[in-house]
Amino acid sequence: MTTLIFIRHGQSQANLDRVFAGHTNTPLTELGVRQAENTARFLEQYPIEKIYSSDLLRSMQTAEPTAKLFGLPIIPDREMREIFAGEWEGKLYETLMKDYREGYDLWIHDCGRAHPKDGESVKELGDRIYRETDRILAENRGKCVAVFSHATPIRLLNARWQNISVEELARVSFSPNASVTVVEYDDENNFTLKLSGYDGHQGELSTSLAKGIV
Repeated sequence: MTTLIFIRHGQSQANLDRVFAGHTNTPLTELGVRQAENTARFLEQYPIEKIYSSDLLRSMQTAEPTAKLFGLPIIPDREMREIFAGEWEGKLYETLMKDYREGYDLWIHDCGRAHPKDGESVKELGDRIYRETDRILAENRGKCVAVFSHATPIRLLNARWQNISVEELARVSFSPNASVTVVEYDDENNFTLKLSGYDGHQGELSTSLAKGIV
């Protein structure tokens, strides 16, 4: 059995400021750091042997408490980054609603068909994330692996595990900050989704994406 654990980063400054971060580096807030610490304690129940993380700061910072707890290095993984948002990068949601109304409206209501101007399409992101997940799975047979990533990649993976196409991504919710998604694979690549976007360990510290992005 191979266990892959996907963790969305904790609350970032961009989340708090209502900014579309994409590949823009933004740190965790103080609350986000506390969420990351809570998640590390929750993950202690799993026999994690390797840790990957998107190389973006908010994801790497979320991985740090878990890496410290298990005494493991963090393997930076550019392929696990959030969507590259082109002209949307670093812009306020309110600005996107005003200046990119048609494209951003599609992001909110029909995300699977969205394509930020001069950035990746959600379909292209899905291709990247699925390919990298398959690579990590193939290289870690029989292990328990933690992968720290972002809202849209984990949303796409949840769609894949629920047999929902990218075009129907609107049927799948974004996961909360510092939430945990667990999938188990057998030797024939049959899988069981054990947890999806679980953040019960956060209690009153739980946060999700701000209104206006979902």
